[in-house]
Amino acid sequence: MSNSQQPSRKLSQLLVFQFAAGSFGVGLLFSLANTYFIYFVTDVALVPAGIMATVFTCTRIFDFCCTPIIAGFVQNGRFKLGKYRSWILYIVPVTSFFTILCFSRITGNPIVVAIYYGIMYLLAYGLLDKPGGAQRALMTRMAQNDKERMMLTARSAQFEQVGNIVFSLICLPLIALIGQGNEAKGYFGVAVLFGLTGLVCYYTTAHAGKDYDVYYDENSKDDHSDRLTVRQMIDTVIKNPPLICCMLIEVFRYLGFMIYVSTMAYYFKWFLGDMSAITTVATAATVVCFISSILSPHISSLIGRKNSSILAMCMYAVGMLVPRFFAEGNLVVYTACICLAYFGAALQVCVGIVMYSKAADYHQWKTGLSAHGFVMSIYVLPVEIGIAFSVIIIGIALNAIGYDPAAASLTASQLSGLKNLVLLIPGILFIIAAVIAALMPLSEKKIAEMESGLKAS
Repeated sequence: MSNSQQPSRKLSQLLVFQFAAGSFGVGLLFSLANTYFIYFVTDVALVPAGIMATVFTCTRIFDFCCTPIIAGFVQNGRFKLGKYRSWILYIVPVTSFFTILCFSRITGNPIVVAIYYGIMYLLAYGLLDKPGGAQRALMTRMAQNDKERMMLTARSAQFEQVGNIVFSLICLPLIALIGQGNEAKGYFGVAVLFGLTGLVCYYTTAHAGKDYDVYYDENSKDDHSDRLTVRQMIDTVIKNPPLICCMLIEVFRYLGFMIYVSTMAYYFKWFLGDMSAITTVATAATVVCFISSILSPHISSLIGRKNSSILAMCMYAVGMLVPRFFAEGNLVVYTACICLAYFGAALQVCVGIVMYSKAADYHQWKTGLSAHGFVMSIYVLPVEIGIAFSVIIIGIALNAIGYDPAAASLTASQLSGLKNLVLLIPGILFIIAAVIAALMPLSEKKIAEMESGLKAS
């Protein structure tokens, strides 16, 4: 291994901004997919929704199964351009290319077309979180201490939020400008533009980590020193209480978040009576997320990482439960509560990633084995679990209350059921996440003890 030691110099702000640049591209690309891909497939490419839903379920299952396998490759990979940077340099051009194909209209047999878009989505967005895992792993190489880890994580979160804001401001106008009345042409043009932007941004991230990544020499005797067997990877999870806590927190957090995000339109329709208010609330929440990501390092420094995670989950829970039981239909109260929840969301994103890195440190402290690449790459696994189970829970709940989208009005029982689905269930899930955060074994005292042990070794 020709570069086993990171440069000892303090990270410059320029380097921090370069590292975070990839997250701006992620904000654009995932916003494009999350907001318009299904619409494009069903309303522009004219694929029947039922067929598309079936294909996408299979696609998500496949992606879920691939995540730990890819994480193993990230951990054990040996590349000339760097252990972690290579995943960015090699994969992002592929994801950018297939992003363009995701928004290229084709015609033909509906099943064949649906399979085409499912595969394109998998190769574009299923792969896109793998460079994200490499970026998080690279963070553990670049940062000399937890303050720098938090700084890199927070700046990345800020850049992603800026990407989301820019997307909301320019996407539809760009589609109209490029398409000139042709939706397919407009979406294709935006996909090309965002794909290239994502490529440039992520390559900037890779450049930032050039002097910090791990490089291997074929003649070096320690080339296999940080390779893990499948058994060791499994042990990294099941014998690592901090990592188990981190993963469970993210499972319940993202499960609650996805249930809320996927169903919030019902609240606007049936309780606020103003669907157009979604834009206002979403914009306010995004701005609050950005502010939270700026304040997160200071909050973490002030009250500690574990307490920050507990606080974040409590903010989430309060933001959901207050509008469930109080001030129903009050847009101001609802907006304030959702902003509180989203403040907690951004705080947890920043703290959660750092805690994952501390869980990797814990494993190294206990076993002497570095598994940072593997641990940071499975960060998305709880997210994928949350997405998968949220769809199931939403479907069961809507069926249980007998929801009919064509109904002119709902019964009191149905309205109560909708409120429970949109707000109560997520609130309960966030409370569970807060309890798990409180049980996290990595207190500030324990982290200090662990860091002393690692330095001594």
